[in-house]
Amino acid sequence: MENVNAANKIKLSRLFSSTAPNRVFLAILLGGLAGFAYSLIVPVLLMSLRPPLSRLMETEDKAIFLLFDRFEVSHPKLALLFFFLCIFILVCRATSQAILARMAVDITRNLRKNMYRRISQLPIQDLERIGSARLMASLTGDIPRITSGAAVFPDLLVNVATLVGLLGFLIYLNIPVFFFIMATILVGVVTYQVPLRIGARYLAKARNNFDHIHEAMRGLILGAKELKIHHQRQQAYLAEDLDAAEDSLNMNEKRGQTFIVIGLSYGNLICFFAIGFVTYVMANYYALSLEYLTGVVMVMLYITGPIAALINSVGPIIQATVAAKKLQALQDEMPVELSWGKTHSINCERIDARNLCFRYQHSENVDDNFSVGPIDASFKRGEVVFLVGGNGSGKTTLAKMLSLHYIPTDGALYFDGQAVTDENREACRQCISAIYTDFYLFTRLFGMNDENTLGLAAQYIDSLHLHGKVEIKNSEFSTTALSDGQKKRLALLVTYLENRSVYVFDEWAADQDPVFREIFYRKILPSLRAMNKLVIVISHDDRYFDAADKIVRMECGEIVKIESPLD
Repeated sequence: MENVNAANKIKLSRLFSSTAPNRVFLAILLGGLAGFAYSLIVPVLLMSLRPPLSRLMETEDKAIFLLFDRFEVSHPKLALLFFFLCIFILVCRATSQAILARMAVDITRNLRKNMYRRISQLPIQDLERIGSARLMASLTGDIPRITSGAAVFPDLLVNVATLVGLLGFLIYLNIPVFFFIMATILVGVVTYQVPLRIGARYLAKARNNFDHIHEAMRGLILGAKELKIHHQRQQAYLAEDLDAAEDSLNMNEKRGQTFIVIGLSYGNLICFFAIGFVTYVMANYYALSLEYLTGVVMVMLYITGPIAALINSVGPIIQATVAAKKLQALQDEMPVELSWGKTHSINCERIDARNLCFRYQHSENVDDNFSVGPIDASFKRGEVVFLVGGNGSGKTTLAKMLSLHYIPTDGALYFDGQAVTDENREACRQCISAIYTDFYLFTRLFGMNDENTLGLAAQYIDSLHLHGKVEIKNSEFSTTALSDGQKKRLALLVTYLENRSVYVFDEWAADQDPVFREIFYRKILPSLRAMNKLVIVISHDDRYFDAADKIVRMECGEIVKIESPLD
């Protein structure tokens, strides 16, 4: 196993730059230019509306200028500059935003693809430990929030550039006012962090509630049959699990959003407090003329836009930070199976288990964790082996170790005398087909679309009594809305097409009608034996134990007896 997260920590500020640095640079450059152009609009307007205020003002030709020979335009040169700035801002900002929007879509796709790969590389025992609810919550909730928050970072530059330009113009107008505004902004930024941090804590709690709701919804759907026939259990489940989780989510979400809204509203009013103080107090001490005061107020009013945008961006960034921490914590729990990329299939003639052990890691107390082993046994092609024993005896765990789904915590498996290691595990898996009780039936024959395979599939549909119930067209099943027994037959069809050396069946016949159960034990298993397959069957059907060549009895995670049905 290895953990690949140390060098791949999720950082919002790096999501864009690591994806396409050239495009990010172009977007930032255009955004910065747009912000700088924004900052020039106020000086241009002041020069046009109040010429005496500005020392930059030059005497213009007083000749009347008519636009389209109809509209009189004052200060035509400044009007042309203003129009040019507007077009320049439109082009630069729209281009910058379009680049970033397209990149946000790419980043969302890449994050999801990365999670797909991580899930596919996750050891089965860790996948079962983490559970589907947490994985789905991250895929559908965390990743979109991370992308939305990361998209804010490049856009901040537009507002920062605008703010810097306007503050520079404010220095030109009045230096004491500039220092006062800067002090006000700094104090405001520090003080409004308090409600935002409190809000972030509540949002983090809400995110944990979201995980629980996903798991509870899964129980509501998958346990619908059990809940339907037990009204008291149904109402208790809704009230104590789903409703309680929803209420907790609702409370934490409301509190978090309330504190954030308070902080943002306070931040948005900072500039207006400063405007009032300059207008009603500072003007009396620094002898600001009406013209200069008008210019200062106009600049400060214009500054409120960029500052408000900067403050409003904090909300998405906080949510993205919470989501990134949650996703990072999840990925830290997702070790990657070491693989050397050798996936060529092998013909396994014999499997030997030597001192094979597996321990479930559900509790920090080692004594509380169920374990299987040590197991010493041999299995060879051309024989049918039944794994039997009571519930919880370790049959399925042993089968999952033999099918290389579980990686043993101790001991080793040998395929044809060669130990299964990280280097050859993937290749050894290619000789195994398995159908467990929690199997998943794919809607298509992925990886098996040649004409010979499709021809065999049509034959197997008839032999498995599925004719008229399902068809295969373009490597796709016409339907998978079948009974549990029929789904298992369709899964068996897929394993036939795989034509592997080793077959593992976990209570396969449990959902079959009596007729097809007889077919499974009396025809299918003997036919696989005749094809020189190693067949491992987990079964409770003691009336069919005579169909086995070898019976492995298990109790409390250990093999207590290996016998022949003739004994």
